[in-house]
Amino acid sequence: MWTFLQNMGQKRWMFLLAIFAVLLSLTSGRGVLKLKSDDDRHVYNHTLTLTLVEYASAVYVSDLTELFNWTCERCNGLTKGFEVIEIIFDVEHCLQAYVGVAKDLNAIIIAFRGTQEHSIQNWVSDLFWKQLDLNYPDMPDAMVHHGFYSAYHNTTLRPAVLGAVQRAKISYGANINIIVTGHSMGGAMAAFCGLDLVVNEGEENVQVITFGQPRVGNAAFASYYSLLVPNTFRITHEHDMVPHLPPFYHIFPQKTYHHFPTEVWVRDLGFSSLVLASVEKVCDNTGEDPTCSRSVVGNSISDHLKYFGIDLRCETWRQCTIVMSHEMDRFSRKDSKGNLVMSRTLPSTTVSETEALLENVFVWLDMEHKRWVFLLAIFACLLFFSRGRVAVLKWKTDDDSPVYNHTLALTLVEYTSAVYMSDLTELFTWTCERCNGLTKGFQVIEIIVDIEHCLQGYVGVAKDLNAIVIAFRGTQEHSIQNWVSDLFWKQLDLNYPDMPDAMVHHGFYSAYHNTTVRPAVLDAVKRAKKFYGENIKIMVTGHSMGGAMAAFCGLDLVVNEGYENVQVMTFGQPRIGNAAFASYYSLLVPNTFRITHDRDIVPHLPPFFYLFPQKTYHHFPTEVWVRDLSVLKIVRFGIEKVCDNTGEDPTCCRSVMGSSISDHLTYFGVELMCETWRQCSIVMGHEVESYSRRDSKGNIFLSRTDPSTEELVDESVEQECLLQRESLGNSDVEEEEEFFDSLWSLFTSLSSKAMNVLSYLHALADLRIDRAGCIFLFINDFVVVGIF
Repeated sequence: MWTFLQNMGQKRWMFLLAIFAVLLSLTSGRGVLKLKSDDDRHVYNHTLTLTLVEYASAVYVSDLTELFNWTCERCNGLTKGFEVIEIIFDVEHCLQAYVGVAKDLNAIIIAFRGTQEHSIQNWVSDLFWKQLDLNYPDMPDAMVHHGFYSAYHNTTLRPAVLGAVQRAKISYGANINIIVTGHSMGGAMAAFCGLDLVVNEGEENVQVITFGQPRVGNAAFASYYSLLVPNTFRITHEHDMVPHLPPFYHIFPQKTYHHFPTEVWVRDLGFSSLVLASVEKVCDNTGEDPTCSRSVVGNSISDHLKYFGIDLRCETWRQCTIVMSHEMDRFSRKDSKGNLVMSRTLPSTTVSETEALLENVFVWLDMEHKRWVFLLAIFACLLFFSRGRVAVLKWKTDDDSPVYNHTLALTLVEYTSAVYMSDLTELFTWTCERCNGLTKGFQVIEIIVDIEHCLQGYVGVAKDLNAIVIAFRGTQEHSIQNWVSDLFWKQLDLNYPDMPDAMVHHGFYSAYHNTTVRPAVLDAVKRAKKFYGENIKIMVTGHSMGGAMAAFCGLDLVVNEGYENVQVMTFGQPRIGNAAFASYYSLLVPNTFRITHDRDIVPHLPPFFYLFPQKTYHHFPTEVWVRDLSVLKIVRFGIEKVCDNTGEDPTCCRSVMGSSISDHLTYFGVELMCETWRQCSIVMGHEVESYSRRDSKGNIFLSRTDPSTEELVDESVEQECLLQRESLGNSDVEEEEEFFDSLWSLFTSLSSKAMNVLSYLHALADLRIDRAGCIFLFINDFVVVGIF
C-alpha cells in the first residue's frame, strides 16, 4: 500500500513538473528591459533577473581567457552573444569585475565579483562591521561602510569601469542602458557604482540588480540612494545570512545600517534539497520590509551561494589566482602593483562622419550669425540702460550647482514685504507703498486670504524676471492662531508622504497643505503658465512662517506637480523637519536659499540639538547669512556669507545666539511686518469687489483673468503688419538682411518716440511671432512690428 501511494505521489509531482516545464519554455523569450511602468514606477522584471544572475555568476570565473572570449561554461544560456569590453582584476585587494555590451538588452552590463571564500582580504572587508565610519561625499548625514565604499572607489576598479563605459557609449550610442549587478560584496560594489554613475557621471537609464547584498549604509544614505537610483532591486534568497549583515536594530532605526529599496525575496518550494519552484515577493519601499527576508533568521550560507539554481561562487577554493593564456597578452596591461586590466578595442566614429558634422555646424553658423549679432546688440542696450537692474536669474553655475544671486534677493525681499499689506485694493493693483522699487510692473494674478487660519499669499508674474512669483505672509504678531502654530514645537509629529523617515512640523505643513492656500496657489500657477508659457520660471518666497510655507510649496510644485525651474528663497525661516526631510528637500529643490539675518531668533527654532543630529530638527541648505556692519548703530552695509551644503553650518547663524526680534523684522533694510498691529483684518475697496469671491468660511480670493496674446495685439497693428508684408513682397521676406533692415526702420520711424527707443528697450516685455510671420515686440505702452 505504501509503495502504491509513493508511486501515485511521484506521478503527481512528475505531472506538476511537466506543467511547470511547459510554462518555463513558453516564457523563455528574452524581452527588452522594461525600465518603468506606465505610472512611472519601476517594475520588477523576472526574465531580466534570470539573465543577470548568470552575468553575476560568470564574473566568478578565474580563467580570464574564457571570460574575455565569453566561452566559459557559465557564458551560455541567457547571456549568449555577450561582448566583453573590459576585465579588471585587482590583485592587491582580490577584486574582479567586467564591463561589456548585451545587444539583446541594448545595455552595458557591469558585474562585480563577490567574496572569494578563502580570500583573507575580502573576509576582513566583509566582516569589518563599523557603523557610520565614513561620510558619503556631498550627502549630509549619509554614512556608509568604509570597506565596501573603498573596494569600489579607492581601487583600480572605478577608473577602469568608468573608462570602459565611456568607450562603450561612444561605439553603441549615448542612449544605451546601463545595468549593474553583483553578488555578496559584489552587490555592495554594484550599488556604489550605480550611484556613482548617476551622481558623478550624470548617466541616465541606470539600473542596479544585486543578489545577496549586505547593508552598506545608514537610513539617510538609503534615502538618498532610493531617490537617485530608484530603478534598483535587491534579490534576497530564503535564509541567506548576508542580507542580514551588518545587523539592523529596529529599536534604533536612525543609528543602524539600513537597506535601500526595493527588495525581492525569493522563497523555494520543494522537498528537502529538491527545489520545484520559486516564489518571488516584491517588498515595500522602506528597504526593511518586516514581511520579507527580515521575517526569518538569516543563518544559511548555502542559500547565499545559489540563486535561481545558479552557483554564485568560484569553481575552486583558490587564493585570489587567475588563469590566462599567452594569446591574451596583447589585450592586457599591468600596473606597478600587478593589477591586471584586459581591454577590447571598439569601433569609433569615422573621420568622414566627423568632418560632415563639422561642415553642417559651420553652415548653420554662417546662416545664423546675423541674427545673433542683432540679438546681442539689443541685449547690450538692455545691460546699458538697466543700471545694474537686469535681475535675470542665474540658475546654475558651470559645475551644475545653483548660485546665490544678490540682486534677486533684494528683489524678492520686496515681494515678501508686500505680502504683509492688509489693503487688498492696493496690493491687487500693485499701487501700495511697498509695491515700487525693484518690483515695479508686477502683475498680481491671485490673492488668497484665509480668514480661518489668518494666512495670506499672492501669485503674480514679474516680466522682468520672466517668472511667476509666489509669496506667503509670515506671522501676524498679534494673531493668536499664527503664534500657536509657530510655537507648536513638536518634533517628528508628522510623516511627510512618500518619504521614508522624513518627519516635519505639523503646524507648518498644515498651514500650506490643509488650508485654502494650496489649491488657490496651484490653480493660479496653472493659469499663469497657460498665458505666459510653460517654460516660465517659478520663484517662491516668504518670511518667518511664510518661509516655511514657501518651502513646502516649492517641494509640492516639484514633487506633486512636476514643475521644473522652481526656486525658493526665504527670509528668517524656522526649521521645519528632521535630517531625513532636509536630505530629500535638498535633492528635490536644490535651487533653494534661506536668508538669515545676524541674530534673528526664528532660524534657531525649533532648536537644533547637535548631540542628537538624527533626532532633532534640521535646516536644509543653502543658508546665506547676512551680517550688518554699523557705526554708532547706523548700518552701513551687510556682508553675505554663502554657507556650506549641510544646512547647519556652525560658522553661520549658528555661531551666534539667536536672541533678536528686530533682526527678524528687517532684512536688507526692508521691513517684514504689517503696517499696524491688527488682528488678522483686511481692507478692500469696492473697485476690486468684481474680482473677489468668498467661500462658506469667509475666506477671500481675488483673481485676475490673464490676458491672452490676442488681447495684447491691437487690430491696427495687425493691419500694419500685413500691409508691410505686401509692400515688401515674398522675395524680400525670404532675405534675413531685409528683415532686419525693415525691423530697424520701424524702430526709427516711431515719430516722437524714436529718440527714446533705446531707453525703452530695457523694459522689453515680450516678443511674439504670429502664424503669418509678423513679429511683435511689446515695449511698455507701444508695439514694434516687424516681418519674419
